[in-house]
Amino acid sequence: MAGLAAHGELTAASQAADGWTLSLARPEDDAGVRALLRRSVIPGAVRVAFTREPSDAAGSGLAGGVEVTLVARCGTAITALGRCSVQSLHRNGQLQRFGYLSALRVMPGTPSSARLLRDGYAMLAEAATGAAPDGFITAIASDNARARRVLEHGHRFGLPEYRTVASLVTLVAPVARDGRDGRDGRDGRQQGEPGEPGERGQLGRGRSERVLEHAVGASVSLDELTDFLQRHATRAHLTLSWDAARWTSLAVHGVSASNFCVVRREGRLRAAAAIWDQRAFRQTIIDGYEGATRLWRPAINTLQRVRGLPALPDPGSSLAQGALLGVSVPDARDWPALWSALQRRARASALAWLTVTRDAGDPQLATLQRLTRARTYRTTLYDVAWRERPSWRDAWDARGFAPEAGLL
Repeated sequence: MAGLAAHGELTAASQAADGWTLSLARPEDDAGVRALLRRSVIPGAVRVAFTREPSDAAGSGLAGGVEVTLVARCGTAITALGRCSVQSLHRNGQLQRFGYLSALRVMPGTPSSARLLRDGYAMLAEAATGAAPDGFITAIASDNARARRVLEHGHRFGLPEYRTVASLVTLVAPVARDGRDGRDGRDGRQQGEPGEPGERGQLGRGRSERVLEHAVGASVSLDELTDFLQRHATRAHLTLSWDAARWTSLAVHGVSASNFCVVRREGRLRAAAAIWDQRAFRQTIIDGYEGATRLWRPAINTLQRVRGLPALPDPGSSLAQGALLGVSVPDARDWPALWSALQRRARASALAWLTVTRDAGDPQLATLQRLTRARTYRTTLYDVAWRERPSWRDAWDARGFAPEAGLL
């Protein structure tokens, strides 16, 4: 978006036709881009808008990525935009450069929208090529039948080819206000699991069957955490790499090792995840409710309060949610202890919801759904291939997909 100004190597000439003009976003477009994002409401039982306040540029370059934003103008008004974020992620166990296409927004009534889509895609890909992507991907809500139909068959009309590679499930899990994670009223512990650890996490020392929870600052060195996250990351597609450069890039948007909760068992690090609160630069705005959700929201909220769970927010408010980052849980038995620690951390940060995205075929997904009582949202992940643009040279292998919800 306005971040284009910070990457001078990404340039593209303007194109004009049928009353609109295409060009890369400029710093002075910030207010217009933010206004379009707020007006672009995603329909559904809960209507939402994804915004970037107080400035569009503040939400760019997440985790060290390079962001390209294209805008269309009718006169002086910005009537459409699209983004491509180029980021190094794992694919088939190796780091590759991904161009992630997102934030396609077009105001209703924009003339020649089919041509705008075709030319906009071509120009966006041309600009992103300067950041050296090895290929492009995007995700579309699985129930957005109209968008999927247009894009899946759009290569006949000059659009890139969309090829399905995975089905993803995003869990939006409530944070219990009173210390219960919701399953049994005992902070998420199963039979045989320990209670709250002591001040320094020293509980059950020498009992190999018990799970120990620790705060990172007290029990885990940065080197140990980095090594654990990196070893786990190579087991899935679309995961971040972890090294000194990654920590530096994440620090720009408020993430450090202190954001991580970890689990030890038998003295060894067994699980880890951080909470990434992005509300300072990216927000999910509740625009309103439809149908039965609107009608029954007062009753739903009363029930939620009785159960110690967050209420459905008022229209116009920002959703108090955090995205899980660097989730590394090789053994599903460690999820209850980790989830309990994450819930405590979320409550301390005044968060009401936590999100995580996983492959629909992930063997831990059923465990997560039972543990978190989350609402689920399904998206379809696509390869996006142009005839004359970079594309993957080999097939995706059998690893599952574990994209970072905070980067989508």
